[in-house]
Amino acid sequence: MKLFSKRIIAAAIITGISIPATSYATNGFFLIGFGAKSRGMGGVGVAEGVDGLAAANNPATMIDVGTRFDIGGDIFFADMRVTHSDGTLSETVIQEKSDFENTAFSYGGNIFLLPNMGGTYKFSDDITVGFAFIGAGLGTQFNQKLPAGNTSYFFNFNGLGGDDKVGIKLLQVQIPLSIAFRINKQHTVGASFVIAGQGFEAWGLGAFEDLGFGATSGNLSNQGTDISYGAGIRLGWQGKFIDNKLKVGVNYSSRTYMTKFDDYKNLFAEQGDFDIPENYALGIAYNFNPKLNIKFDIQQINFNDVASIGNPGPLANDPSRTEFNPLCPGEDTIECKLGGNLGMGFGWTNQTVYKLGSEFHYNQKLTFRAGLNYGEATIKKDQVLFNLIAPATIEKHLTVGATYHFSEDIELSMSYVHAFENTITGQTLFQPSGAPINSPVDNASLSMKQRSLGFELGIKW
Repeated sequence: MKLFSKRIIAAAIITGISIPATSYATNGFFLIGFGAKSRGMGGVGVAEGVDGLAAANNPATMIDVGTRFDIGGDIFFADMRVTHSDGTLSETVIQEKSDFENTAFSYGGNIFLLPNMGGTYKFSDDITVGFAFIGAGLGTQFNQKLPAGNTSYFFNFNGLGGDDKVGIKLLQVQIPLSIAFRINKQHTVGASFVIAGQGFEAWGLGAFEDLGFGATSGNLSNQGTDISYGAGIRLGWQGKFIDNKLKVGVNYSSRTYMTKFDDYKNLFAEQGDFDIPENYALGIAYNFNPKLNIKFDIQQINFNDVASIGNPGPLANDPSRTEFNPLCPGEDTIECKLGGNLGMGFGWTNQTVYKLGSEFHYNQKLTFRAGLNYGEATIKKDQVLFNLIAPATIEKHLTVGATYHFSEDIELSMSYVHAFENTITGQTLFQPSGAPINSPVDNASLSMKQRSLGFELGIKW
C-alpha cells in the first residue's frame, strides 16, 4: 500500500512539474480552497462539508455529505512582473503574462490545470470515511536574457552561472485518508492521516554558488526535478446549534514532515528540508432560511516556522553591503550558508486568512455562490530579493460559483476566482550605483495578479 501510494504521488508530481511554470496558489503557496464549491465561496469549508473533498477542510464535516465522489480541477492564468535595479545588473524588467495577453518577455505558457478529487462513504449513521486528493505550490520561469545585447542576468550577478531562464517550481500533493465519527446529534469529530509528496526544480540560480553562497559546491540549481515524501495528521470537530441552523467547525493540520530535497541541499536551509507548514482554522456557517447560507472561516498558516521558508534573506540595511545572512552577523560558517542549519530563506511571515462566503439555493436545479478571501502578503519589503523568483504578493480575492443538478445524483459545479493585483516594492542588498550606504533606496518590486476557472463533477449514491 505504501509503495502504491508513493507511485501515485510520484506520477502526479512528475506530470504536474512538467507543466509550464506559473504562480498558482494565492494564500502563500496554499490554494484558497479545495473544490469548485469551496473556491466559489472564498475558500470556506471548515464548518460545513459540501462535497467529496470535505476532508481537505475539516474531516469532521464529512458526516453529513453522504456517499459521493467528486472530481475536477482549476485552470489558472497568471500575470507577473518583477523589477530589480542595481549597480551590477543595471535596470532589469522581467515579465511573465498569461496567453490572454501579448508580451515580449513571456517564457513558456502560463495556462495549466491543477486537478483535485475526493470521495466519502457513509459507513453508518455515525461513521463516514473518505479521502481527498489536493494540490498546492507555486512556480515561475522567467526569460533572463535582456534585449539590446545586455549580458547582465536576473540572478546571474556579473554574468556568472549562465542560463537563459531563471525560476523555480514547487508542486505539493496531499492525500488525507479520513474518518468522521458522530458523538451525538450536536457533536462530530474527525481525523485524517495525510500522505504527502512534493516535487521541486530550480533553474538559473548558479550565480549564488559561484559567489560562495552555498555551503558546498553543487546541489543548488539546475538539478532537475527532486521528489520528497512525508506525512502528517489533521483533526477536526463540528458542532451544530440552534436547531442545526448554526454550525461551527475547527480544523487542525499538523506540520507535514517531509524527506529532504537532496538534489537541492545547498539551496534550502537545513540541508534541503522543506516541510509543509502547520495550519489551523475556525469556521461558522449559518442557515438563515432554506435558501440562504452564510459562512465565515479564519485560518492561520505558520509559514515562518519552516526554516527554508521563514528564515530571512539578505537585508539592504547593512552599511558595509557585505553581510548576506542576517541570522549570522559577522560570521561565514557552513551553517550560515545556503543549505546550512541557519541558511537563508524567503523570509515569509505567518499568514492569517479571512474567508467569507454565501450560498443561495435558487431552486432544486440551481445554486449560486459568492465569496471574498483576504490574507496579508507574507513578503515584507526588506525580503524582495529572493522573492523575485517567488512573487506570492496577492492579498485580495473575489469569487463566484454555481452548481447545476442534472438529477438527484449528478451535478456539475464551477467557480471563478479573481485575485487582484498587488505590488510589493522594497530594497535589496545590491543597491543601484550611487545609492547612499546608510540609507538604502527601494530598487526592486514584485507584482502579480491571477485568475482561475474551476469545474467539478459530483456523483452521489
